[in-house]
Formats: sequence, structure tokens, C-alpha cells
Amino acid sequence: MSNRTETRPMGIITAAAGMLMLILVVWVLYVAQNVLIPIAFAVVVAFVLWTVVDWMGRVPGLRHMPLFLRHALVLGLFVWAIVLLIGTLRSNGEVLVQRLPQYTANILGLVKRLDDAYRIDEFIPGGLSSVVASNIDVTGVARQALGAMGSLGGLIVLILLYTAFLMIEYTGFVRKLHLAFPTGKKADQLIALSSDINSRIGGFLAVKTLINIVLGALSYVALKWMGVELAGFWAIYIGVLNYTPYLGSVAGVVAPTLMVLAQTGEIKATLIAMAVLSALQFVIGSLIEPQVMGRRINLSPMMVLVALASWYALWGLPGAVLAVPMTVIILAVLGAVSFTRPIAVLLSNDGKIGDPRRSD
Repeated sequence: MSNRTETRPMGIITAAAGMLMLILVVWVLYVAQNVLIPIAFAVVVAFVLWTVVDWMGRVPGLRHMPLFLRHALVLGLFVWAIVLLIGTLRSNGEVLVQRLPQYTANILGLVKRLDDAYRIDEFIPGGLSSVVASNIDVTGVARQALGAMGSLGGLIVLILLYTAFLMIEYTGFVRKLHLAFPTGKKADQLIALSSDINSRIGGFLAVKTLINIVLGALSYVALKWMGVELAGFWAIYIGVLNYTPYLGSVAGVVAPTLMVLAQTGEIKATLIAMAVLSALQFVIGSLIEPQVMGRRINLSPMMVLVALASWYALWGLPGAVLAVPMTVIILAVLGAVSFTRPIAVLLSNDGKIGDPRRSD
């Protein structure tokens, strides 16, 4: 009886300490989001690049290439892609500024035709034209979009710098571990642990990134075929938003469709764009992605929704984009440590999170 009495206060103290630690971590994540968001993106990108480096090591013509050269090659390709991305955002921003008056005129013209066709002014004083003119500021929205694009460019540069340093540090990681733990098997255990985590989440992130690139490229071709302006920007937008479960697919259709409406002022062209983009999202997201991804994510649908809501509440839109990758990383880390492994099992979809004998 006395043992139960002594154990109960210790359990309460442990639970309280765990809850306080969780609250502290969430508070730090929220307060330091300006610093942590680019680092989180860099970690996600680094996992993808490390996986690509590992894949290169299995290619017959590249397996004998020194590790630092493979890192340099992959990092160089990533830098080239970032430069191309920033250039695309800049050029599309310039086009947007030039086209603003025409977009405004197209929207007002469409609304005027609706007023004339359905005599809406008989039900609403001044018709829809007065409502749109007084409540919708296309120029203001465009200025906010340009400001967001400028901030995005700065964030991309910062992510590039962090990623480059992570790639450089990775090459000396093994040597530092052996220097830090010169005796015993601690260094080998940590190396095995890091390799296990990288193999679990790196493949998921790399495959997801490849799928997003394919979706963005197909969307670019479709938008170009329909004559939509800023097709490069919208392709990048669709590809990045596809990291966000559920909401990313919806946003990847709605926003470009509104762009078609502003550009053409035609309902028919807008509906065609919506149908084409929706078909691409369905084929990639519902048919191809489940077959390619399999059970790599290993998160229950409910856990995905909770992760999406939680990360969005903490970091806004960047948190929504990072929700699944960051949750997968956390799940892999929890599953690799024996003390937190039960939590990882509960959060997973099938309860299988790797070999428990590799936990430490």
C-alpha cells in the first residue's frame, strides 16, 4: 500500500513536468518563429538533398565519386534552382504591376455584363458593379501580393544559406561524433540512429518533392496552353502548396482560377481552367501519389489534420506547408528513442515505426 502511495505523487510530478515542458516548447516555437521557420525549411530541404546524395551513391557511374563532391554537386543544382525560382518570382511581379489596370477593367466589365443580363440593379442598388467597386480593391490585393513575394524572396535566400551550412556540416558529422565519444559504441549508435531517421523521412520528403515538381510542371503546361499569364508563378505556387494536405489542393485550384477570371473576364475560360487544374490535382493526388508514396508518411488521417491545424496556429501559412514534413521528422525522432517510442506508436498510422532494437 505504501508503494502505491509513493508511486502516485511521482507519477503526478512526472506528468506535470512533461506538460510544462510541452507548454514551454510550444511557447518557444511561437515566440521564435521568425528565426525557426527558415531553419525548419532548411532542415526539410537538407533531408531531401541528403537523400539525393545517398541515391547518387547507388548509381554505378557516380558511386565512386567522393562524398564532398556529391554534396557540392547536389548543392550546386539546388542553388541553380533557387536562382531560377527568384528570377521567376521577380519577372512575374513585374508583369503583375503592368497588368493591374487591365485586370481591374476585366473584372468590372464582367460584373457589368452580369448586371445587364440579369438586371441585378433591380434587387441591389447600383447592381453588383457598385458592390465590387466599393469593396474589392484589386490594386491593394496586388500590392499585398507583391509584398508577400518580396518577403518570400528574402526567406528563400535565408533558407539557401542555412541549407548550405547544413550540407557542409554533414560531411564532418561522423568525425565530430567520434571525437566527442572516443570510447565505447556511443558514436556508432548515434550514427546508426541518424541514418535510421534519415532513411525514414528522407525518402518520403524526396518522393513528395518529386511529385510536387511533376504537379507544378504539368500545371505550368496546362496554364500556358490556356494562355494564362504568370504561369511560372502559379506553377511554383501549386507545387509548394501541395506539401499542405487537403487545403493545398483546394488553394492550388482556387487562386489560379481567380487569376484566369481577372485576366479574361470570361466565365467560360474560368470554368475550363478550374476543370483542368482540378483534374490534375485529382490524378496526381488521388491516383498517382498514393501508389508512389505507399505508407511512407505513416500518419493517421486524424493526425494529419491535427498537425495541419497545430502548425498553422503556430506559424501561419509556412507552418501549414511544413506541417507534414515536420510531423514526420518528430515521429521519426520519437520512434528512435526508447523512452518516447510509445508516443510515436500511438501517433503513427499502423504502429510500425522501425526496428526497436535500433532505439537508444
